[in-house]
Amino acid sequence: AAEQSNALSGEVSVTVIAVRANGTMLVRGEKALTLNRGDEHVRLSGIVRAADIGPDNRIASTRLADARIAYTGKGEIARASQQGWLQRFFAMVSPF
Repeated sequence: AAEQSNALSGEVSVTVIAVRANGTMLVRGEKALTLNRGDEHVRLSGIVRAADIGPDNRIASTRLADARIAYTGKGEIARASQQGWLQRFFAMVSPF
């Protein structure tokens, strides 16, 4: 058995890239954050139905079809979370 859990909370403004014939919209957005120990980027894209957009002009990510959400970073914190060279080596040669 395998288990994984992640959580990301926040808001990203998006732009409508295209409106399809059926009325759905392709949206894309990015948020760049510069923190005291590095830069972080959140990129989001997907397909939205006009009916799912709330009166406050917001939509939950659970209502985003074909969602692509990327959270990346550069800097001290991102480097600290990467595997070291020895750990990467043993991961390649060990079946466990």
